[in-house]
Amino acid sequence: MTEQSAPLKKTFVEEESLLQDAYRLAVAVYDSGFRPDFIVGVWRGGSTVGIYVQECLQYLGVKTDHIAIRTSYRGMQSYISTVENPERIRVHGLQYLYETMNKDDRLLIVDDVFSSGQNIEAVIQRLRSKSKRNMPDDVRIAVPYYKPAKNRTGRVPDFYLHETDDWLVLPYEITGLSEAEIATHKPWLAEILKGSQRSPGGSL
Repeated sequence: MTEQSAPLKKTFVEEESLLQDAYRLAVAVYDSGFRPDFIVGVWRGGSTVGIYVQECLQYLGVKTDHIAIRTSYRGMQSYISTVENPERIRVHGLQYLYETMNKDDRLLIVDDVFSSGQNIEAVIQRLRSKSKRNMPDDVRIAVPYYKPAKNRTGRVPDFYLHETDDWLVLPYEITGLSEAEIATHKPWLAEILKGSQRSPGGSL
């Protein structure tokens, strides 16, 4: 009889905590001496963190070109699928970078969590295949949360604040949460949803 693995511990990340971590991440980038020319936030969570990182770096005197891109990630089931089949990861919104970046530019890719690493790996490989000789030599990764035990690539984020194996529930995430979890961890949201005619699954 095989031993059943324990369920993942859920850690609910507060919005204020994520905001502060994004600014700390920006300061870590700045203090390292790295001065990105481009900041790419990976939709969804990385675009939120990327906004704060860009704003803080600008305040510190670092001007950057900044955009959001997205991969084919669509929640936990999508994550499981891409871990098992990384070649299926699609990357959208890179055209501007193909047309604008140069070899001598410095690129910072920002996400909220570096878990398997395969989404960011797909972004870098797609950029490299399309940009060819214009692909920046200096590409770095910044995330608040790193899950080393889940990493399936040879990459480690250049900048990160926390190591964890927990199931992270980010401030914007509610899909898959029970009503009890929302009431406990997001009571203000439970009040907002109380009068809604939608079911927890999202259908009318």
